Amino acid sequence: MSTVTDWSLDPRVRRVLSGLPLPIKLPTPLHRDNSPQASLQGYRAGLTRLQDDLDLTLAQILLARGAAVAVVDRHAKPAFASQIRQAGGQVTAPAGDLAATFAGVAARGDRRPLLVVHRMVAPPDISVAELPSAASMDGLFEAGQAAALGPKLSRMVVVADVATQPTVGQQVAIEAAAGMLRSLHKELGPQGGTCHLVRAAGADTGAVAELVAYLLGGASAFLTGLDLLAAPSRGPDTAPSGRVALVTGAARGIGAAIATRLALDGLQVWINDVPQAQAAAQTTVTAIVAAGGKAQFVAADCSSEAGAAAIAQALQPGGRVDVIVHNAGITRDRTLKRLALAQWRQVLAVNLSAMQRVQRALAPLQQPGGSVVMLSSVMGIAGNFGQTNYTASKAGVIALCKAWSQAWAEQGVRCNAIAPGFIVTEMTAQVPLFNREMAKQLTALLQPGLPEDVAALAAFLASPASRALSGQVLRCDGGMAFGA
Repeated sequence: MSTVTDWSLDPRVRRVLSGLPLPIKLPTPLHRDNSPQASLQGYRAGLTRLQDDLDLTLAQILLARGAAVAVVDRHAKPAFASQIRQAGGQVTAPAGDLAATFAGVAARGDRRPLLVVHRMVAPPDISVAELPSAASMDGLFEAGQAAALGPKLSRMVVVADVATQPTVGQQVAIEAAAGMLRSLHKELGPQGGTCHLVRAAGADTGAVAELVAYLLGGASAFLTGLDLLAAPSRGPDTAPSGRVALVTGAARGIGAAIATRLALDGLQVWINDVPQAQAAAQTTVTAIVAAGGKAQFVAADCSSEAGAAAIAQALQPGGRVDVIVHNAGITRDRTLKRLALAQWRQVLAVNLSAMQRVQRALAPLQQPGGSVVMLSSVMGIAGNFGQTNYTASKAGVIALCKAWSQAWAEQGVRCNAIAPGFIVTEMTAQVPLFNREMAKQLTALLQPGLPEDVAALAAFLASPASRALSGQVLRCDGGMAFGA
């Protein structure tokens, strides 16, 4: 776990400041659960549909994870309703609006967070002219309002069916839903709530359900406002034994957190960093081994051909690599008029070109059905003053991720990028206090993330539970306004 935290999350500080007229808002502390299958005990789940296999699978996985499930659907399929009731869930017809119905099926005074799952199935004949009064849009409004009226830490996921050949009306309806959620996550954030859109485009029901369960769980507490495309699966639905992972730039900080999490998930982890970081890397390795994991250190500069070759040579005896996390990165911040060409080249080499070198060196070891995770940044999406070299490199990572995802489709290898926002690390702790506070206030959740937040997302993308995602950019930024 991180040793660096933020004052606004310290319970002792919060008690002292409670009730004072502060010029800034204090965040709602998040409930994080970074276990592989985060429990949903202590949550209520409200689903708005129970008519097909995906609806049933969604309800079943939330029940299995411990949520108190209530389905509100007057057209629920009787056989499915019977299964949910037998498993301990409730199925009922709406009594007024959704918010009132969800409240009605709960015990009086029940303030458990509400997890809203709304299926949006726009019919092919939906008309843009009639969109304001369309049943699918009314349902979206009611579901969103139920989440907005829910207790603190409530969450929402909209699962929108994407037709093979969508009509104009269907496309407009889904984009309207995306726009609504981009605003809603800013309303939910101060109360610790989140919301996401999952576009289901041919993904199998189990993969969609696992993705939705992840987005509703504590492992994704710092993620909000994601818009994801769930496509046909790449890779198996269960992890093979003996998986091997490489994490570059993993001696400390976010990289160390990712390596630790992967090791605790049962992977044999190779930690890479430059030789100068050997002491810090060995500390991380020792901690992983002490916790029961498997880890080794390979000292190499991954931005050089020789370094990439050294990494491949270290992994060669094992004969495989299943997960590659390209995390190595540096900053050399200056305005462009003061930036030296050497600093421009150095950042591009470490943050971007190193990924290509390492990937090429490890190509013979890459396993079909594996996963590649690339660290970008919200600044690669939005840009930032004095970071032209850094933002160029991180924007390039996003383009490379999409290209690799297309190129590796036949091998069943997934490739996704993580775009962290303001994450508390030893490096960001050196940022002036005013700048840190401004960054926090520009996030929907009003707080910074932790290295474990990025690690939990990387672990999810490394797992079979993410098999419906590839070529996606997942912001891990608490709903940062930059680039939104």
